[in-house]
Amino acid sequence: MRSRRRTPRRWLRPLGVLLTATLSLVTPVTSGAQTTEELVAQRRLELRAAREASEAARAAFEVVDRQFRAALQEVTRARASGDSGRLDRASALAQDRSVPRSDAERRLKETGDAVVRARDALIEALEGRMAQLVRDMDAAGSTQQRAQLNTLFMDAQAELESLEAEAQDTFRFEQVVFPEITFDPRDGPDEMRAKAEVLERQAVETDTLIASKQDEIRQLTDRLRIQRAARDFMAGTGRFDDTRVPVVAGSPTGNRPAVTDSTVAGARPMSLEERIQALQDYVRQLENFRDQLRIRAREFRARIGAIA
Repeated sequence: MRSRRRTPRRWLRPLGVLLTATLSLVTPVTSGAQTTEELVAQRRLELRAAREASEAARAAFEVVDRQFRAALQEVTRARASGDSGRLDRASALAQDRSVPRSDAERRLKETGDAVVRARDALIEALEGRMAQLVRDMDAAGSTQQRAQLNTLFMDAQAELESLEAEAQDTFRFEQVVFPEITFDPRDGPDEMRAKAEVLERQAVETDTLIASKQDEIRQLTDRLRIQRAARDFMAGTGRFDDTRVPVVAGSPTGNRPAVTDSTVAGARPMSLEERIQALQDYVRQLENFRDQLRIRAREFRARIGAIA
């Protein structure tokens, strides 16, 4: 049971400074005087509209896809019959029906992508809403008011987690495979240079992936701090001076989830702490992979000078 005692104000003053610095990083910019609550409501409507459009596109695709498959079956039967006229007619019909099917398939993909974008926008809005609620809890004048705000916070958090589960966020990482580029005694300067450039390009691509994963780490760390802030307001504890990236307590390195997938059949979803730790492990792997690519590229360029 959470304590209902009021958090001392001497603790809230330094906390307010930290929250302002941290939460400003995750609060989305809204137009005009739009509140975070209004933005969440707007994003919900947008997601609902995107889902409805996607469902309509799926229904339309199923109709034309069924017609196209029927036409293909007729082509098969016509070919088996040996009737060239029947085959020509069946082939023409299948060709005609392939056009609306392609259009419907493209529309289905477009609406599916729109659902993903709308869901991501709602998740971002919910993060901003949660940050605002924590600020409101900081300024709350009573324990009762803080408890009401905490209920809203928990609702927003539950909705966010539901959206991530709906997106089947299994936290998969891209596999990195060292390219099979080796030294060949027959290689001249041009071949050596080409191999070095391939390795250097892959190192640049890996740097881009590292930057993307580091952004995810910052986003998840900010979200974790917001969740801890809400818990601490209700518990009256003072953990906000701890700005270190969290580590999973009681989870030895050997028992961490594999960095390629956050889920195991029947296992619970990963916590934010575990996701952050897994991302950090993955980034370290990527950095090592990138460094190996650069070293290998330098070795090729060194050989160019030796044989030139």
